[in-house]
Amino acid sequence: MLIRIATRRSKLALIQTDLVIKKLKECFSNINCEIVPVITTGDRITDKNLYDIGGKALFLKELEEKLLTGEVDLAIHSLKDVPGILPVGLEIAAVLEREDPRDCLVSYKYKSLNELPNGAIIGTSSVRRKVILQKIRPDLKVIPCRGNIQTRLDKLSGGNAPDAIILACVGLKRLGIFDEKYCFPLTVDTMIPSAGQGTIAIEKRSDDQKMADICKKINYLPSWYLSQAEREFLAYFDASCKTPIAAHAEYIDESIIKARYMYGDFEGKCLEFHAETGDKMRGKEIAIKAAEIIEARTGQ
Repeated sequence: MLIRIATRRSKLALIQTDLVIKKLKECFSNINCEIVPVITTGDRITDKNLYDIGGKALFLKELEEKLLTGEVDLAIHSLKDVPGILPVGLEIAAVLEREDPRDCLVSYKYKSLNELPNGAIIGTSSVRRKVILQKIRPDLKVIPCRGNIQTRLDKLSGGNAPDAIILACVGLKRLGIFDEKYCFPLTVDTMIPSAGQGTIAIEKRSDDQKMADICKKINYLPSWYLSQAEREFLAYFDASCKTPIAAHAEYIDESIIKARYMYGDFEGKCLEFHAETGDKMRGKEIAIKAAEIIEARTGQ
């Protein structure tokens, strides 16, 4: 059986697709996979902030079009790039086991946010990271920093280099370039991750039962439950890239999860935080409860 899989062309995206294919072949001996690399709008436009040109969905648009037209059977994404509300006819069918969900300070000169001098320059194009940084260290100058991971790392050693940049730990690790000499993970209490960060997602057409049956075999349920508690918060607010929003769930025992949430305005003047604890099977309810509490506080 042949499965056609759409993915972005970046090195990281192809590595993540290979991880999915490995899982598929572990479960099904009769499956062959064809990778269909796609250059997305988000990949082509690198000189503008994502929130000015349409948000993270620009990394999915062309992949989802191929799904909807039947050109491919599955599409592979970093779950953190997937909007809370998907196009009609598509759904997330499975996730792999979540890896490191933390953000990471990357600097050749400083080992922590506290070590950064007054007025230090730090690069990130994430509104979430920007407003959290400004809350922790209002003296920092946060500048845009887009491009693939290697491109952003190169900016640390070029002319007018920032003092540090913020990247996702998992990308550095999957690429094999995480180095303790200049990569310093931030705790989830300091920098609440984006919903789905660290998790690879498999998207399919909602009416494709054959792919549903296949994806069910590779779906890693412990991570699936966490993703439900994170992504429902995203969906509740139908947040765009201009919205500072964060959601991170983790297990405190085999059946109970604790979820941390953040929601605010674009300028970061109003940031609300909330945490909820509950049964892993009730992740969506946990997220909705937290969203309603935050909504009541902010008057959204």
